[in-house]
Amino acid sequence: MKVLNRVILAAALMLSVCSYAVAQEMTKEEWQKQITEFTAQRNELKNRLTGLQTEVGKLKSSDADKAAALKKCSEDLMALVGADAASERSFAAKLDEIDGKINELSRLSNQDLWARKGEIDDVQKMLDEAKKSKLGTMPKYFDRVKEQQNRIDALRKTLESAQLMMTYTVGTWAKDRDCLWNIAKKPKIYDNAFMWPKIWQGNKDKIKNPDVIKKGQVLNIPPKEELTKEEKSAVRSYWSKKRAAEAPATQPAAPAKK
Repeated sequence: MKVLNRVILAAALMLSVCSYAVAQEMTKEEWQKQITEFTAQRNELKNRLTGLQTEVGKLKSSDADKAAALKKCSEDLMALVGADAASERSFAAKLDEIDGKINELSRLSNQDLWARKGEIDDVQKMLDEAKKSKLGTMPKYFDRVKEQQNRIDALRKTLESAQLMMTYTVGTWAKDRDCLWNIAKKPKIYDNAFMWPKIWQGNKDKIKNPDVIKKGQVLNIPPKEELTKEEKSAVRSYWSKKRAAEAPATQPAAPAKK
């Protein structure tokens, strides 16, 4: 408002100066008439400014009343749920932590998400614990908690889709260098060549010899997780048979001379 006052005063001063300059070529009556008009315009602007200042004052007073009422409402609500500022900060921080974990899991590939599926259960437990607080019923937290639950549910649906839909069609050795080892180390599969036994054991009806796969075979890709006991046992048996097959045949001992 101070700025507006200065503008008005400056405008009035300029008008006065201009009036004086023009008066040099005006009659006294013309000059007096113009000064009267400028004075009337100035007074009108001042009156408008006063009205605006009054309106601003009323708005500020109204805003202050609303802010006080909102604060009182918030305090009453906090008392109703049996919380204070410190417990609310702790609750909000817990929701931030839950959001961070959900965001991290949401960025994972389907296979990596499966490998860390236990973390979905962990974050669900965190959210379930947060739901026990009456703070979660407050309007500013209720929708947020609901959205977090929806996102966790979406992660579980992603897991189901990953388990049902993950397959790989075998290409050629010449072009794709496809073998179980190379398939397992593909970034979109396991990104770990040592996981190849999982593909073998997940396709025992199609793969009799893990060293032999055929172009065009559609292999099911089991979820990414540690090798099971059965898979580890199959690998040990595979290597044992392979070593036995590659070992040179034992020559029969020459008969002893009599």
